[in-house]
Amino acid sequence: MNPVFSINFRREAYLKERARTRQRVVALGVWVAYFGVIAVVLGLYGLNCASLTRRAGQLAKSAARLQASQSSEREFTPAAPELAEAQRYAANPWRWHDRLARLAAVLPPNAALVSVEVDPGTLSGPTSQERLVITGTLKPQPGRDRMESVMRLVSALHSDSAFATAYKTIRLASSRISGGSEAEAEFVIECR
Repeated sequence: MNPVFSINFRREAYLKERARTRQRVVALGVWVAYFGVIAVVLGLYGLNCASLTRRAGQLAKSAARLQASQSSEREFTPAAPELAEAQRYAANPWRWHDRLARLAAVLPPNAALVSVEVDPGTLSGPTSQERLVITGTLKPQPGRDRMESVMRLVSALHSDSAFATAYKTIRLASSRISGGSEAEAEFVIECR
């Protein structure tokens, strides 16, 4: 005769063993994950170290090459006029500070500078060495002519002591008004 059902009296022992096995698997997983993360971090540090060592070697080779090329080249000696011009510009930086400060004081509030250039272009010679070119725009004021404002700016620079002593001629090199009555006036003032 076959029984219809059977009672497993070892069920409690089976459940305890399964719980203990689950705990061991979880502990093993945590251990593997911990040491895996440490291995990845150490691997990244190793790659970073290798990259840094390679880059330092490249820089050392580049510095050695540069040093070898500099020792093989002859020394640079500037010509006397170039040296004198550099010494003249370096001798008195406050001269440029005063001129730029006076330029800021003379400019009307509706004017904006685009550029201020000293000796622009490739001109060389005694006439172009002290050339200053001021480029800017002037917004229109209600009821005033824009060109009159530009000419007032030129006359203010001409009568200013910092510009009058440094430059013999201060003139409006070019001006342009594009658009309608609300357009800005563009100007280029040249000081020699």
